[in-house]
Order: sequence, then C-alpha cells, then structure tokens
Amino acid sequence: MESRLMIYGIGVDATEIARIAKALRNPRFLPRLFTEEEARSIGNGPESVRRWAARFAAKEALIKACGGIRQSRWTDIEIIRQVHQEPMVRVRGPLGQWIEQNHLKIWLSFTHEQHYAIAMVVLEKGSA
Repeated sequence: MESRLMIYGIGVDATEIARIAKALRNPRFLPRLFTEEEARSIGNGPESVRRWAARFAAKEALIKACGGIRQSRWTDIEIIRQVHQEPMVRVRGPLGQWIEQNHLKIWLSFTHEQHYAIAMVVLEKGSA
C-alpha cells in the first residue's frame, strides 16, 4: 500500500522588527520567550534584533499551524539555526507531546528584511 502524506496545518506570522527591538529592552522578555540555546545561536551582532524577530515569528507560526497554543510555554518551542543551515525546531512539553502523538513533521521557513520578519510553518502528517 502506498504511503500518503497530508498537510495537517499551516501557520504564517509577520512580526514588526521595531516591536521586538522595543521588547528587548525589558530584561524579562528574552528568558520568558527564548531558550539559552536560541540566544547562543543568535548572538549579539548587528542582525540580532532581526533574528530575534524571525524566531518569534516562527514560534507564532507554529502555534497557528497547530490551531492555537496547547498549554505550552514559549520556551517549549526552540528555533535553532546555525550559519548556512536550515532552521531546526525542537518542541517540548504538552505541545511537543501532541506533535509526536500525531506524527507531525514540522517544515519551517523564515526571513527578515528592514521592517518585518516573516515565518511560515507547514505541519505534515503521514498516513497509510
């Protein structure tokens, strides 16, 4: 029997970079929304605000693709991207369990330009 894949959900988010730049002034913002691993992968360079905005947009897009947050914390979703590599998504907690139980594969793409960071998530489900 042929294996078939189907799209379970799609989520898209556009985040204003200036809004994230303002939020970064609050010392509670980063630890509430991002992991230490995300901070290491983003660094402190001139593009870091855009990178934070792209990660935030990616988390929002994933939540939308899942149909809304499923009792998880922002830090349960971890978006890691090393230079010249595609982004990797790790999901823990109740949302991670739900994704695993439903056999979903996460496809993520994000980008940023002068004013906005945009992310798109597609959840793919395999079925027999």
